[in-house]
Amino acid sequence: MVAKAVTRIWCSFVIVMLLAGYSFAAEVYQVAKIVDGDTFVLTNGQRVRLAYVDTPEIKSDKRKEQYFATDAKMFLTEVVLHKEVVLQKIISQDRYGRVVAIVNYRNNLDLGSFLVQKGAAFVYPHGKRDKFYIAGLLQLQKDAMQSKVGMWKRAITYFKSAGKVIGNRRSKRSFAITCSNAQSIAKRNRVYFDSAVEAFYNGYAPARVCKLWPNTTDILLE
Repeated sequence: MVAKAVTRIWCSFVIVMLLAGYSFAAEVYQVAKIVDGDTFVLTNGQRVRLAYVDTPEIKSDKRKEQYFATDAKMFLTEVVLHKEVVLQKIISQDRYGRVVAIVNYRNNLDLGSFLVQKGAAFVYPHGKRDKFYIAGLLQLQKDAMQSKVGMWKRAITYFKSAGKVIGNRRSKRSFAITCSNAQSIAKRNRVYFDSAVEAFYNGYAPARVCKLWPNTTDILLE
């Protein structure tokens, strides 16, 4: 069974890399700074946000630190800080001026898929593009959840006891059952899950509004 699991993970990883390999002549950049678990700054000053993945939020003046936020930042730091990366496919530029991109590192490996595989990030679908790429990420996430690696080691236990969630079939976002925004989802787009674990397993990521992902203190108080 172990051999089969390893084979499945490797196949998913290869698929993601192939789907990310849009250009083999892309320009190489160097990472100068890590902002958080999914964002870094290049030596030319450009901020880059990894596409289709998300990580818990770092503490700021406006919010408490979310569980695994520092761990995710440290993991990304170890992997790419002061190292070369390639912006394999630029998806967009967000409202913060960051380039949102699929990024390769070290011998053309896909960075987003590696973070998901290690439980340092979760899948964050956005729009209708790159469905096959996202599907590959989701398979890696399922394997990471089943193995309880990284953030999933404690997050799964927390979410199983946190109650049911509502998913938006159209946006692929999930909401706490008590979230007022969840009630504005059209009935035809509502999907009910017994827990956020089931929602994650089906490719739904936590919505930014209301609270779904736990703060560090929530995990420590378990």
